[in-house]
Amino acid sequence: MRRDIVLFLGLVAIICGGIIAAVIFLFDDGGGESSVCDRPLAPLGESEISQLGFQTEDADLARVIEAAEAGDLQAAQEAFFGDVHDFTHDVDQPLREVDEELAKELCEAVMTLEEELFATDPSTDAIAKHATRIRDLLRDAAEALGYARPGE
Repeated sequence: MRRDIVLFLGLVAIICGGIIAAVIFLFDDGGGESSVCDRPLAPLGESEISQLGFQTEDADLARVIEAAEAGDLQAAQEAFFGDVHDFTHDVDQPLREVDEELAKELCEAVMTLEEELFATDPSTDAIAKHATRIRDLLRDAAEALGYARPGE
């Protein structure tokens, strides 16, 4: 009788292990690294996704770029974190609905800038470059969403 119970429990363990392996296989991305940008970002605020909203963020990003080009890391950080950063999250969902690849590209660019802003030894030249890239992508996003391209 004990032997039967041990065999039964062993069989249950094997079946459960198989089920777990199947679930992992089905939901695994093939061994590749998944990015936070593969899924829509959660909104951070209540940014105005409109012509005026894009124009405002374009001007705010110009301040990030100017501060970084002047070598003022603190001013660049302060100019980016807040409305600009919130806007990049808030525009993600509507942008994904019309151009998912552009939304992912914008998300990745923001992550790259954030990494540089939090680096042990951040480069203001790199910050200016990354912020310029984000501004260009947001200009593309404005057009993708049917608004005039801001800043030009």
